[in-house]
Amino acid sequence: MSKTESGGNWVETFKGAVLAAEYDPESTMNSRLYIERFDQATWFLMHAIGITPRSIKSDGRRIAVVRQVFQYVRELRGGELVRIESGFIAVGKKHFRFLHRMFDVETGDLVATSDVTAVQASLKNGKTVPLPDEQTRKASTYTITEDTID
Repeated sequence: MSKTESGGNWVETFKGAVLAAEYDPESTMNSRLYIERFDQATWFLMHAIGITPRSIKSDGRRIAVVRQVFQYVRELRGGELVRIESGFIAVGKKHFRFLHRMFDVETGDLVATSDVTAVQASLKNGKTVPLPDEQTRKASTYTITEDTID
């Protein structure tokens, strides 16, 4: 089980820098790039419970995001080092809900969050499918609670 600097059952899912090519005309990181970083973090969180792009494709499934809410706390101006940690809020028979938190590595400040609800769906018919027991079990080891969110 991973413990991050903030404690709790968080998984470190991304580390990177804001590059000059990623600035918008106001010299801040473009909102599209926050979404890309959170998408990359999602795959590393899925990897922690045994799901990879290769494995899900071979199982004839896909991950479908059905709800995603972003909160931007402060803008990244470029040159910052960022870190994302992620954890599961809830895991049901056919869905999982997880939270990503992006931090400025140097200051420790929270920069943005992404609250996501996703399902697994069949590639054949697009219908949701039950989560395998092993994935549900592994996700429970990375469940975050109210006392680990602060």
